[in-house]
Amino acid sequence: MAALICGAATSFSQQPGALARLSVVSMRAEPRHSAEQVSQALMGTPCIILEKGQDWSRVQTPDGYEGWIINHSLAFKSPREMDQWANSRLMMVTAPFEIHDADRRTDLVHGDILQAVGPDSLRLPDGRMILAPKDAIMPLADVQARPFDASLLPLWAEQYLGVPYVWGGLSSKGMDCSGLVRMAFAAQGRTLPRDAWQQALEGREVPADSLRPGDLIFFGRKKITHVAIYAGNGEFIHASELVRRNSLNPTSPIYLPLPPIKARRRINP
Repeated sequence: MAALICGAATSFSQQPGALARLSVVSMRAEPRHSAEQVSQALMGTPCIILEKGQDWSRVQTPDGYEGWIINHSLAFKSPREMDQWANSRLMMVTAPFEIHDADRRTDLVHGDILQAVGPDSLRLPDGRMILAPKDAIMPLADVQARPFDASLLPLWAEQYLGVPYVWGGLSSKGMDCSGLVRMAFAAQGRTLPRDAWQQALEGREVPADSLRPGDLIFFGRKKITHVAIYAGNGEFIHASELVRRNSLNPTSPIYLPLPPIKARRRINP
């Protein structure tokens, strides 16, 4: 996610756009609060404006996802401002759970992107200045430069155990199954497509008897409807009712009878 957010932002610089200005912004199927939440955009996510209305805008995020975001959740930018943001020193929130800035002016979640201004200050997409805990942020470039290690994905996912399931969710405030997988990859500066069926097209397929920690297991009957991260010893971590650990082993007390379709392995995304 982080790599996609930053990399795609420069390609947005030829047209007006917007940045998500809150820690977590809902993207809806229609321009109304009661409409289905199709996904979320985290703070600093660049958006192409496909259609701007009085109260809502239809946007496209760097992963190609489209949805409606209420205008007060966006910081609208000129092409020049979008370019300046993309090419500035950006920082990523790396704390797994929600934090606040020093003055509690805003909350922040893992994956939020802010602009570094001087040694201590950070600028939010809407121009507000804050101070954030130094141990909770990292230069985005450093996150992206980390070597990828698939075996660490279960450790990142484990940090979210107990987080409630939210359809379209993409943060520690609530996430769905593919959102959990995306967040585990984002912790290593990597990105995956949004939905489980799209994630199933990534990497190479591996047989069920050769699973390694970090492999993605896809479930469903006639089509893929669920994804989990294999954690070893027959167990997997996934978001279902909440982020939890279950087992493929019928004799395990945490066995969950889901119909697996296939597994995929990412070596160096």
